[in-house]
Amino acid sequence: MRGYLKNSALIFIVAFNLRLGISSVPPVMNQIKASLAISNVQASLLPSIPVFCMGLFAFGIGRVQQIFGRRQSIFLLLLILGLATLSRMLFSGYIGLVSTAFIIGFSVAIIGPLVSGFIKEEFPNHAGLLIGVYSLAMGLGSVVASGMVPQMTSWFEGEWANALGIWGVLAVVIAVLWLVFSPKEKQDETIQTVTAVKFPLANLQAWKMVAFFALQSGMFYSILTWIAEFFRNTVVLSNHSVFLLTAFTTVQMTCSFLIPALMDRTGNPKFWIYLCSVAMLSGAFFLSISNLSAAMLAVCFFAIGTGGYFPIAMLLPLTYTKTPSEASVWTGMIQAFGYMIGGQVPVLLGWLIDTSGNYHMLFYMIVANSILLAIIGRNILKKQKI
Repeated sequence: MRGYLKNSALIFIVAFNLRLGISSVPPVMNQIKASLAISNVQASLLPSIPVFCMGLFAFGIGRVQQIFGRRQSIFLLLLILGLATLSRMLFSGYIGLVSTAFIIGFSVAIIGPLVSGFIKEEFPNHAGLLIGVYSLAMGLGSVVASGMVPQMTSWFEGEWANALGIWGVLAVVIAVLWLVFSPKEKQDETIQTVTAVKFPLANLQAWKMVAFFALQSGMFYSILTWIAEFFRNTVVLSNHSVFLLTAFTTVQMTCSFLIPALMDRTGNPKFWIYLCSVAMLSGAFFLSISNLSAAMLAVCFFAIGTGGYFPIAMLLPLTYTKTPSEASVWTGMIQAFGYMIGGQVPVLLGWLIDTSGNYHMLFYMIVANSILLAIIGRNILKKQKI
């Protein structure tokens, strides 16, 4: 039991760090745009580049795990993540922010699939619950970052770069805790199996999982990037944008734990996929109504939908694979292509907003993605007979 709780805590603290460098940006997007004189498209790259890199560099998961092993890799990458985030306090120009966004994306790209392999190895019979813990921790990180960055900017007398960079201290501390308390992995798992497992490029099911992951990722990061700006440009909601963004991330965090935990008990993921799609479409409806009550309902429904989609997308490769290394490599491929595709959606949305001058493009994207996710999710589960 002690080992179970220790490993659960390690998953929690590592996952907590994985969204801080991304979620801390949108609450101060206005200050960044004004300070650096950049467009909506340029600003949208700051949270989108890490997402794209989380896909691009996930292709290296097998090689990194083979050379360093899972335990050492997570330690080194947490250090890199922490130092890159801290450097934003020194390199606060647009090039500096873009460069650190690449490094943050690289670190998260490898850590995420390695943690999935860790869950598969240490909790083979409770994967849903631990994916819930993983998702809850990332959601909590997003809530804390998005909620505290505006206040921290005030503490730093308007220096938003310091408010973005200070989160790096936490990653460095957690890297040390991981090294001290994480269990040693099996030798055959670190070398023999990892060498044998390749990306399942010829497997149609894997590509359907890529499509599902890409759509849910693109939708989540589009909402995270643009929902506050949407509300700021709605007269009756302009003073409530940060509150609504914080409400979204808070409810999303809770649902990202509850939905996979309940799915573990019911054994019916198809129902939860449909529920998430209905929630997203309901949120889109309330988003079209310009008052605070409707906006609050909209962000809560969006939080339920995105809070469920992500852990479902994470669980799909775990249910389809047999070994921890295979789970890591499948997750690596799905996140590689999924994040690369999904990371372009907020940028495309920024371009559409700049071109049309209409923030309601967010509404149309949510409706389209929600319908597609229901169709693709049903098809995946039908093939897996789940």
